[in-house]
Amino acid sequence: MTSTKEPGSNLRLERKLHSTRERSYAVFTDPVEVSRWFMTKAEADLRVDGRYSNSDGDLGRFVAVEPPARISFTWENPSHCPGTLVDVTFEADGPESTVVVLEHTGFRSPEDVEQMKGGWSWALDSFRSYLETGEPIPHETWLTEQND
Repeated sequence: MTSTKEPGSNLRLERKLHSTRERSYAVFTDPVEVSRWFMTKAEADLRVDGRYSNSDGDLGRFVAVEPPARISFTWENPSHCPGTLVDVTFEADGPESTVVVLEHTGFRSPEDVEQMKGGWSWALDSFRSYLETGEPIPHETWLTEQND
């Protein structure tokens, strides 16, 4: 699901997960776990004004850290939409169900939104798979499934 407040400037994605809010938040924010389902060599100082980075060139600082409900961080990858903000909320939807909502804001163009939409869609699908089965979805596999 995608919505924009201003044309071309914001991205909103949502996934329902079969996992508790606490576990979902922990797996999304723990660098060791993130390195399994999303990227490699993730590092994070998980506190307001703490920094994060990974081997893909993603980096930034945490703006809000509110376990197990919300994490917000700047996105400063020089190759992919620097100067933007990512806000992720975790809403309990029953004892073993969570709705995760990711909003990435501040894009300069609709093309930037589309570029990040694919990356975040794969990341959230891999996150859900990892939580529910213990196995992430490799990006190449996800892309192939999208084209079938």
